[in-house]
Amino acid sequence: MIDTQQLSLAGQKTIHFCVATDLLFQQKEELPLHPNAMRFTAFNHQGSPLQSEVYYSIGGGFIVREADFGRSSTQEKAIPYAFTSAQTLFELCRQYQLSIAELMWANEQALMPSRDLAADLLKIANIMKDCVEKGCHAEGELPGGLHVRRRAPALYQQLKKREVSESSTLNHSFLWPTVYAMAVSEENAAGGRIVTAPTNGAAGIIPAVLTYFRRFHQDTTPQLIIDFLLTAGAIALLYKMNASISGAEVGCQGEVGVACSMAAGALTAVMGGSLEQIENAAEMAMEHHLGMTCDPVAGLVQIPCIERNGVAAEKAIKLAYLALLEDGKNKRVSLDKVIETMWATGSDMMSLYKETSLGGLAKSLAVNSPAC
Repeated sequence: MIDTQQLSLAGQKTIHFCVATDLLFQQKEELPLHPNAMRFTAFNHQGSPLQSEVYYSIGGGFIVREADFGRSSTQEKAIPYAFTSAQTLFELCRQYQLSIAELMWANEQALMPSRDLAADLLKIANIMKDCVEKGCHAEGELPGGLHVRRRAPALYQQLKKREVSESSTLNHSFLWPTVYAMAVSEENAAGGRIVTAPTNGAAGIIPAVLTYFRRFHQDTTPQLIIDFLLTAGAIALLYKMNASISGAEVGCQGEVGVACSMAAGALTAVMGGSLEQIENAAEMAMEHHLGMTCDPVAGLVQIPCIERNGVAAEKAIKLAYLALLEDGKNKRVSLDKVIETMWATGSDMMSLYKETSLGGLAKSLAVNSPAC
């Protein structure tokens, strides 16, 4: 397209398109419904507009037209255990003596009864595992012009050498999930195959914590892997329904913070934690990400995003273990309250720090590249 200055429209029509003049980044313009927006306008040969449409990227890979903003993308279906808050979720689990994973399983089966849910979840888990593996071995420089070198492969080799040459206690070093998360984040930055969990920018955390669990816990079973993903999904829904998972809307607390909360709660669950302990882990994870800015240098999900994923993966595991040391019954801050606080904090945050690349590290390390 750049070389030919032509754009193919669904393979049916070709039009003139010059990237330099026809693709404009309006960094200081914000459309009303969501900060992450794109306007498409078609012009005739005389330069008069024929039609215009606005699309919003609302996080987690979801794209909606302006006319459909706020509407459900699918027809509402009845589910056996509907919830919109953590309190309701936990009450339903207690009332019907279900784990979070069992409740989510029942709801998912009701939405798509013909779906092989177990196979689909294990497929997702294996894609995550493959992404970790690939990212730990794919060397080179990431695209985009920042000349960021992939670090995960070298770190991976260093940890392997230490396992052989030093005490076996290093097998459980929390550096492993850090490297796993960085590996996935580098795959994301390179355009590799990832799972948005809950977003591309935070895609390294869930795979890292799940890979850590699969590798270092001998009693790992396919069912526990399924339970991990279902529990993480339930926590993600709470943030999606009551706050946001969009860095453009609430900063990186809505991406890395949510992913950390998902991972901490899910790991606590599969390690035998109670509902109170799961809530405690998920709440602590978000509590210590409140106010985190989204300030990617040059609009690329590389600096500081890659390291940020690694640190959050380690944090999720530590908080899961911390939650398991306590009963969680005397916690002063609920998961619902921290989600409410995250939304309020994101609403108060200046747009400079919400994926615009106009503030924070993006400004300090500014380069001549457009923000995305």
